[in-house]
Amino acid sequence: MPPWVARQWHVLRPPTPVLAHRLQCVPRLRAAALRPYSTTSDGNERSSNLASINSAIIIPNSVANAKPDDLIEHITPVTLDRTAHNRFVVFLVTPSFAPWLLDDATFLRKALNRTYSRANEFLSTSGARIHALCAVVDKLPAAQSLDQLDRIEGLGHELNARSKRPPVSETGFEGLAYVTLRSGDSIPTPEASQPPPDQAAVSFVASRSFKKSLGHFSDTLRLPLANTVFQTGSPSTLIYSTWQKKDKEGEFNLLEKKNVTHHGVKLHTDVLCARSSSTLAIPLIPLTFPRRVEASMGNILRQVTGADGKTVVASHELEKVVPQFFSSRGEIAQATTVWALVMSREILAHVLATTSSMLGQLPDPDALDSSDASELLWDNLWAQKPPAWNELVPDALAAGARLHRVLSGGGGWGKKAGLLSLDPAVATSETPKEGGMVDGPGDLSSALQPVVRNGDYIQFFTSPPESVPGAKSGVEALKELEGAKKRWHWELGTIPSTADALTASSWQHDPSTPRNVFVLRNSFGALTEGGITINRHFKLRQKDEFSDIGASKVDVPFSRFSAVEIEGEETEASKAVDKVGKEKETSEAVGGLYNA
Repeated sequence: MPPWVARQWHVLRPPTPVLAHRLQCVPRLRAAALRPYSTTSDGNERSSNLASINSAIIIPNSVANAKPDDLIEHITPVTLDRTAHNRFVVFLVTPSFAPWLLDDATFLRKALNRTYSRANEFLSTSGARIHALCAVVDKLPAAQSLDQLDRIEGLGHELNARSKRPPVSETGFEGLAYVTLRSGDSIPTPEASQPPPDQAAVSFVASRSFKKSLGHFSDTLRLPLANTVFQTGSPSTLIYSTWQKKDKEGEFNLLEKKNVTHHGVKLHTDVLCARSSSTLAIPLIPLTFPRRVEASMGNILRQVTGADGKTVVASHELEKVVPQFFSSRGEIAQATTVWALVMSREILAHVLATTSSMLGQLPDPDALDSSDASELLWDNLWAQKPPAWNELVPDALAAGARLHRVLSGGGGWGKKAGLLSLDPAVATSETPKEGGMVDGPGDLSSALQPVVRNGDYIQFFTSPPESVPGAKSGVEALKELEGAKKRWHWELGTIPSTADALTASSWQHDPSTPRNVFVLRNSFGALTEGGITINRHFKLRQKDEFSDIGASKVDVPFSRFSAVEIEGEETEASKAVDKVGKEKETSEAVGGLYNA
């Protein structure tokens, strides 16, 4: 059996083609769209004033001893002046607290009373409705601090550092995360487009605009929910409800409640003129150069062009380099997981240049289809500890490449000799519509589309384990983070599925642990064991329709999307836009935000 055979992950969706050809017909559009994830929305990387966000990640010291009130008391109430607008609240809990969502009296009604405790009179006299989305996710992140933000290097330094320092030792925490948003940031999915319960997910939409006519981006990150069969009796738990307060002294009254399997959430801050900056970290290092695909069918890779320019079976190079990889690290050859980056020829030169730079050599422009390097250069790269984390894969995904886990392959006899099987699960095309809407999970016509085509290029990667010397315990790390003045606003990521086996030994599950609570304010996020699917869209002008740049599933453990919003100078134009936006937000036309 080949050493890179991975356990098969549940296939979430059939493949969807990347519509990069839309960008090919407009060179200016394509050039603007090929912008990495690690960037600021206006290029100003020295500002350090973070925008305001009413949110927190609340982590109890003891899961066994935690009560709903222990976490609810740390929710910051919405100020009276923001209540007319911030009437959509999202609560994310981990599986240990999933039973709290079964009875509104246990958690949700109390949480809403706390969240809007400063606006009882306004809510009761105006008849305004509050919308709540409750979901159960696998784990919560500990939002990292932005401790270098005030240095002269500023935000640019933080973005670069985050993309090259993925949180490879963080398996997540149990607890509660909440955020209050505008009513228009709730993006319902029509009932006909709801996926099956075992494919339930929340899609987070992060949009950015650039000055100097560089266009508008929309990144949609689809995060699978936790399996809650043993906690709630359902494969997943995602509840959308609407509430209203009849009198200022009374409780919230439930108007409507739905168990759904998909919902969209637009991420933003209260500051209209805030500039968004984000980064994507994926802990992978290359095993090979990109190779041209010569023969494939569906998700089966048959033949590629080898380093000598000759056609070889797909697994030929992997069978050689995987043992060499372990040897260079002084480790015994063992089963490992390999990922394949599938790309078009358009971004090949950039990927080759980055790979060559990592190896310490100059790229050969005359050998795009047969690049090679000495074993010594590869050994030096693979032997680095900590591993040489890099931005190669995130940059390629931003340009339209796709990432697939290698499920099986190598060996075999006859026609099956040397074949590689790639995970056919790719992101569906969740294209933003007017008002920020996203599509549902799509239709089954995409099942006919191949994962890889002849003429594509494919490069193989792996994710070596990293031991962090002197790593602090969970409690010590949280104490330090709790004291940080600035931290990432949004964090969405992946954790290994083996985290299930660590639950019983986690310090949070020790009954003798005191009932302390760590509160990381101005941050929000979630971690999943199932892998995040990322869709990137772009339009040059505000009035244009979005075009798909790329869609990919990212199931590499410890991958992390991090974003932060910086305050900008408020202009007269932005004040006018804010006034119009506030007037719209006071209406209750949330259901009309989706054009089915």
